[in-house]
Amino acid sequence: MADVMELIKQHEADMIGIRRHIHANPELSNEENRTTALIREKLEEYGIEIMEIGLKTGVVGFLKGGRPGKTVAIREDIDALPMSEKTGLPYASSVDGVCHSCGHDIHTTVLLFCARVLSELRDQLSGNVLFLFQPAEERGTGARQLLDCKFYEPVKPDVLVGLHVSPEYPAGSIGLKEGPANASCDTFYIKVSGKGGHGAHPENCIDPIAISGYIMAQLQTVVSRENHPVYPAVMTIGSIHGGKAPNVIPDFVEMSGTLRSLNAESREKMQAAIDRICISCAEAMRGSAEIRWEKGMPPLVNDRNVIEGLRTAAEKTIGADHVITVQNPSLGSEDFSFLFPLLAPGAQFRLGSGNDVDPNTRHGLHNSKNIFDDSCIAAGTAVLVQYTKDFLK
Repeated sequence: MADVMELIKQHEADMIGIRRHIHANPELSNEENRTTALIREKLEEYGIEIMEIGLKTGVVGFLKGGRPGKTVAIREDIDALPMSEKTGLPYASSVDGVCHSCGHDIHTTVLLFCARVLSELRDQLSGNVLFLFQPAEERGTGARQLLDCKFYEPVKPDVLVGLHVSPEYPAGSIGLKEGPANASCDTFYIKVSGKGGHGAHPENCIDPIAISGYIMAQLQTVVSRENHPVYPAVMTIGSIHGGKAPNVIPDFVEMSGTLRSLNAESREKMQAAIDRICISCAEAMRGSAEIRWEKGMPPLVNDRNVIEGLRTAAEKTIGADHVITVQNPSLGSEDFSFLFPLLAPGAQFRLGSGNDVDPNTRHGLHNSKNIFDDSCIAAGTAVLVQYTKDFLK
């Protein structure tokens, strides 16, 4: 316990400095060029080998332990969001319209210092560590980029671990959720076609706006009547556009929305229901509907054994009183899930980043006013380092 925490504390001031630099210089998905350069520079400084696998942005680092053994992969994301920061911090984003309001600057810093500390402990490790600095999580494409570059071919991981900041929990604590922890995420686009004409003569038209309103009402039954009630799910229509004048019936209306589920079978059933409802409702009102899907990430399901290993690591470092058993999964999504079923068992834990002193630390993710408590960095690093050390005894 003492050696890991002592090493972390020795580097904590440096950690916070690097995190604030990254926070002030955010970059969007697939544009993380300066962030990538900084990561490469620091990994080389820490004695970590950089695997040249063809990533445009993002980095994969490799550490070989003192003895042969298994491989742990630690993954974190590095991209920012297309929104303006409103925290007023002295190290707030210096880039207009871009900020780290999802905490990926925290994630990047934690992984950098995992690399630094584990490099100092390499002689105690029987096996290897992969450090996956993933781009483009906010677009849901970064994990697939890692897979497309076949990062796993030189050294295949035996387990995958990571974390995500969570303002709802206090800094210095972590949250553990066994089983389904984050939802799948699919986007659908609906085009409802009718026959346009004068608003005074709807009898001569096929009104796609009226059809769309009917479809929207019927789609609300997908979760309540098509999905098994024991499987949490959500469907949201977030965009609808049709027509430009108050007295003109348009030819078509376009809608788009998101579908999220914690169960793979339920996910497929609801997709089929949305297709059926859109097409049938439109036909019943003399129109037509086309549905296009962008299939996103699957549900993130945390492996029980990995969660228990993380719990043990947390008890050794931050203490059992700082470990929270999370009861409810999140319907938010995380593309880390792409790696789990294909490569190895894995888990992602929640890293508390709020406090009771500053209410701005409790706003939540993707909020332009949220402030992340820097003290969470040491806690997250300690748990991941201890877990890796334990796994590679």
